[in-house]
Amino acid sequence: MAENDTITIRVDDRIEQALAALTRGGASPTAAIEQAILESARRAAPSAPTAPNSIDSQTLSVQRKLTREQLLEFAERGFIVIPDVIPPDILAAANAAVDERLREHPPAEGHAGPHFLFGKWDEEPALAALLRDTPAFALAEELTGDGAMEYPWQTQVALTYPPYTDDRGMPHIDGGMTRKADDPPRTFTVLAGFFLTDQDDEDSGNLFVWPGTHRQHAQYFRERGPDAFTSYPDITLPERVQIRGKAGDMLLKHYMVGHNVGNNTSDRVRRTVYFRLRRRGHEATWREVLQDPWHDFTPLRPLVSAFEKNDEPGS
Repeated sequence: MAENDTITIRVDDRIEQALAALTRGGASPTAAIEQAILESARRAAPSAPTAPNSIDSQTLSVQRKLTREQLLEFAERGFIVIPDVIPPDILAAANAAVDERLREHPPAEGHAGPHFLFGKWDEEPALAALLRDTPAFALAEELTGDGAMEYPWQTQVALTYPPYTDDRGMPHIDGGMTRKADDPPRTFTVLAGFFLTDQDDEDSGNLFVWPGTHRQHAQYFRERGPDAFTSYPDITLPERVQIRGKAGDMLLKHYMVGHNVGNNTSDRVRRTVYFRLRRRGHEATWREVLQDPWHDFTPLRPLVSAFEKNDEPGS
């Protein structure tokens, strides 16, 4: 960019969300505005090439886009893993934050299996940075539309201590199991997961998912009504798979894809950080969301129409 070039900065919903997140995190309004302007300028400026293995949070391009193949995979299977989303400095800071949390809230002596740590978004800046200070949030919004997604209020650190084998063989859907019929379920749009450790071998704590069940679940709720979401839907399950990824990769999973904690027979603790993302206005439309797997995913509709006619409500 030439010295005298100018950049037009559009203060849109994303900048407003960034300002709110920064001020909640303790930044002064002036500092928040300055950082938001710098971020907008960084988005508008052309990206300079970077040498292999030299990417950090200052040089990582935020203009990264999902490919058509990735969008189709998400639509059909209900999840994708995107490699190398988190630069080394943000990854290291997140792991250090998890270390600190574990010193405060360690598992029981000799514990094997899942161990979860929940926190508030505005009190966990090193974890929030995984989503806020990388291409991750923009990538997630490609599924719902630019400016359509809200920042989450909660963080979740998911650890699986070896040796552990899950013998349940059944998935679940977050937010509705065992709920009372009169209570709205705690639905959301997309689960964004960040690998803090390598999980590229099977049985290393990998999340179990049942591909395509977002479409099966939607059909189930169209037939029985959304108020039937008080237990796991009675559907014919496909074969489950293990999500594989390396430290720094990101998982995007459709809310209604069945999933569960995976096995860990490796020699290391599995670490993943999750954020539950909602499209704006989601809470008021949870009934429609349960019956239409594309309700929150407007950009995907042209892609899925060719192979999923049955996903339209009323079909």
